[in-house]
Amino acid sequence: MAIIVSGASGDLGTRITRLLLEKTDPSDLILLTRSPEKLAWASARGAEIRQADFDDVENLTKALQGGHVFMVISTLSIGKRVSQHSHAFEAAKRAGVPHVVYTSSMGIQPQTPSLSGQEHYASEQALFATGLKFTILRNSWYADVIPTLMMKPSIDAGAFVASTGDGSVAAVSKDDCANAAACVLANADKHENAIYEITGPELLTFTDIARLCSEAAGKETPYVNVSHDEKLAIFDSMGVNRDYEEGMMNDNTNAWASNEMITYEMAIKQLYFSICSRHVELITGQAAKPLAQVIQDYREAWA
Repeated sequence: MAIIVSGASGDLGTRITRLLLEKTDPSDLILLTRSPEKLAWASARGAEIRQADFDDVENLTKALQGGHVFMVISTLSIGKRVSQHSHAFEAAKRAGVPHVVYTSSMGIQPQTPSLSGQEHYASEQALFATGLKFTILRNSWYADVIPTLMMKPSIDAGAFVASTGDGSVAAVSKDDCANAAACVLANADKHENAIYEITGPELLTFTDIARLCSEAAGKETPYVNVSHDEKLAIFDSMGVNRDYEEGMMNDNTNAWASNEMITYEMAIKQLYFSICSRHVELITGQAAKPLAQVIQDYREAWA
């Protein structure tokens, strides 16, 4: 039976798909997307492309026919995610797909101030309620965000400004997240009912992050801690939306709404995300990339 990947034309989905095409028989791979034309390259390699949308349970149920394991990559739609994910889990059960792999968030629990964490917590509860076999990949903060979105403007401005206090996080590369997911999908039975914390190899405060970026760029750029209200005002001055609007993408400076980002910084400050595991290595056999390496991987973005 087939491996099914949702959101396969997105950034993380594309990375997972490329790895699966090397690890498995392409004829056993079904890719779901709202934009099939974006996956012509995968179709040419033998994968089956099906159009699907988490907001259309009936069509999604049809798209999941024949699946053995279903990779649910979490959507970006803050405010709609719990219902969208619940639709995906419901469709999997209706279609007879026995196993769901879900990309969640690290360290989630009911008390977290993070809007994203709250929605991932509710989504996990919805998955458990289905009675399906599951594997949950609780991804840490993407390390790629630092060199691609934060580093150059912070260095140009002369400071890394955040409201995370002395809180720490083990940021993880998207490559490591994709590799962990692909390894789980390729050997799904081995990972039944497992929950993994997918993190980088070291806990870092924003002081540490600023130091690593400064060393790479050769320009001293300190971390400046501000209040959450002050950081929200900075986002406002940049024209960042406070609330998520459909169509916002994860490859530009307005990738996420500021209310989501502020509550994420609150969670870092309150130590909800101070978790560092070796689960990437446990799953893949390869140690997770340190942030210094991720910074160098994206040198063209900030140099």
